[in-house]
Amino acid sequence: MKKIAILLFLSAFAFNASAQVFSGMSEIDKSKKEGVYTFLSTQEKFARASWKAYLSKFGKVIEGKNGSFSSSDIMITSISDKPLIVVSKVSEENKKVKLFVSIATGTDEYIQTGHAKLSETSTWMEDFIKIVELEEAVRVEENKLAELISAQAKNSKQAERLIRELDSNARQINNLEERLKEAKIEKEKILTNQVQNKVDQKTKEEEIAAQKTAVETAKQKIK
Repeated sequence: MKKIAILLFLSAFAFNASAQVFSGMSEIDKSKKEGVYTFLSTQEKFARASWKAYLSKFGKVIEGKNGSFSSSDIMITSISDKPLIVVSKVSEENKKVKLFVSIATGTDEYIQTGHAKLSETSTWMEDFIKIVELEEAVRVEENKLAELISAQAKNSKQAERLIRELDSNARQINNLEERLKEAKIEKEKILTNQVQNKVDQKTKEEEIAAQKTAVETAKQKIK
C-alpha cells in the first residue's frame, strides 16, 4: 500500500510539476471567483487579444472592464458535453501576466483542485499557452525583421549620404584642379615676366652705362 501511495503521490507531483495551471481564487468584476490560473510569457495587451480569440472558438465572448471576459453558454467538448459558464480575467501581477479562469460546471461547482475535470481544463489552458508562446515567437522574429529592415534603411540613407559626399568631394577636386591649372598658368606668366624683367634690367643697365659715358664725353668737351 505504501508503494502505491508513493507512486500516486509521485504521479500527482509530476503532473503538477509539468503543468502550468494552478488552482486559486480571484476577484472579477468585484466578485470573488474560484478557478484555475496560469502565467503567460507575453505582454498583457497581447494576452487579452489572444485569449478573446481563443475563447471565441468555443462560443460567444463578452469583454468587460480591466481584462475580464464572460461566456454564459460556451461549448468546450474536451471538458464537457454541456454548455459551460466561463468567467475569466487577464491581468498583470508582480510584472507577470496572469490568466485566471473560473469554469462553473454546476451550481456553486467550479473546476479547481480535486475536480474531476481539472486535468482536461489544464490541457485546454495549456493548449492556449502553446498558442501564446507561438505568437510570441512570431513577434520576436517580426521584431528582429523590423530591426534588420530599420538597420538596412539606415545603411541605405548612409549610402545615399556617402554618394552625396563623394559628389561634393569630386566637385571640390574639380574646382581645386581648375584653380591649380589657373595657378600654373599664372606661374608661367610670372616666370615669363620675371625673365623679361631681367632682360629689361640688363638693357637699362647698359643704357645707363652708355649714358654715363656720354655724360663724361660731354663734360670733357667743356674743358
